[in-house]
Amino acid sequence: MGKGGLWPAWGSMAETAPESAAADTEEALRRSEFRYRNLFQAMAASFWELDFSVVGGMVRDLRKAGIADLRQHFADNPAFVREMMRQTRVIDVNDQSVLVMGRGNKQEMLQSVEPFWPEASNGIFAESVVAAVSRKLKYSAETRLRTIAGREFDALFTACFPPESMAKGTLLIGVIDISERVRAQQALQRVQADFTHAARVSMLGELTASIAHEVNQPLAAITTNGEAGLRWLNRPEPDLAEAIALTRRMVADARRAADIIARIRAMATRSASLHAALSLNGVIEEAMLFLRHEMQAQGVMLKLDLAADLPAVMGDRTQLQQVVVNLALNAMQAMAQAKTANRAIAISSRVMDHKLQVAISDTGPGMPPDVQERLFESFFTTKESGMGMGLPICRSIIEAHGGEMRVESNTAASGAVFRFTLPVAAAQ
Repeated sequence: MGKGGLWPAWGSMAETAPESAAADTEEALRRSEFRYRNLFQAMAASFWELDFSVVGGMVRDLRKAGIADLRQHFADNPAFVREMMRQTRVIDVNDQSVLVMGRGNKQEMLQSVEPFWPEASNGIFAESVVAAVSRKLKYSAETRLRTIAGREFDALFTACFPPESMAKGTLLIGVIDISERVRAQQALQRVQADFTHAARVSMLGELTASIAHEVNQPLAAITTNGEAGLRWLNRPEPDLAEAIALTRRMVADARRAADIIARIRAMATRSASLHAALSLNGVIEEAMLFLRHEMQAQGVMLKLDLAADLPAVMGDRTQLQQVVVNLALNAMQAMAQAKTANRAIAISSRVMDHKLQVAISDTGPGMPPDVQERLFESFFTTKESGMGMGLPICRSIIEAHGGEMRVESNTAASGAVFRFTLPVAAAQ
């Protein structure tokens, strides 16, 4: 083959190279799309591809109108959020989505997403829009969604916002049905609530003598004042002023007895947890009323070192009182079991690292490190007749309130120190 004969071939290759490169690129894109579609359909989770472009324009119009706080605007205008849902269209879903939404026909799902979102879940949808326009890469939250048939279920909702998809006005969301997990968590919470209530009732049983003494005090005062009042009224010349004064004391003592019984009933009643802004010092002082007589009977000196002007905590008053009473009662029992000569309990409160900290220390025998490590294990106890549930329940209550609990040796004296922290209540 001569030299001249090669040039036509080279020339032909040069002319067709751009077409070949374009074909290769198109084939690579086709294969990539094929792999994506296979993954999209094969995943066990529910995946949805959405057209978000109209919503993007709605948000841009809000910005042009001078609305800077989108989150607040969405909260104040739920109808606008529902309109954003109506303007968000389902482009495609995988087979798992059809199963999750309870329909055999995918075409029924290729519509607005608005029917799938209950009114109560507006906030989650709005927050996902805020995340999308804030250039975050993803957003995830637990929420309630609705099937085509109208059944609501608990779901883990995830939205992804890759820049290349957002530029086209599309995004991918994932939905996982977590109804079974939520039901299991609720069942666990009910069991924990039952244990907490049982521990409270058991603790009140141990304090029967103290409770009886507290109730008997105002009742005895009522009897004494009533008898004195009758004597003043039965005199030849009744002293109405004295009788009125004694009657007022009787009313005050009756209210005091009623308050004591109300506190006992609150501790004994099995009711749902009710969180409210509380004074932690007030919780401690009220809790000590349950133990006042018991401490006197066992010769325990109580020292309260409560910081003034503490910020409020958000919590359930009865549960937090249960924690304080349980820890103090444990300290008293430890000192009694060890036959400690100088028995004392010190309770302090203060702000530490933007949290409220309570420390309850005693002068008992303390505990070795191996016992400290196991102290919060269920059914582990150092008491002769203990069940080993009090401390685990106390820790679970504190953790449910967003705090932490730990135990350490008392460096100032023999004994132990239990510390727990609680977050400061958010300003209203």
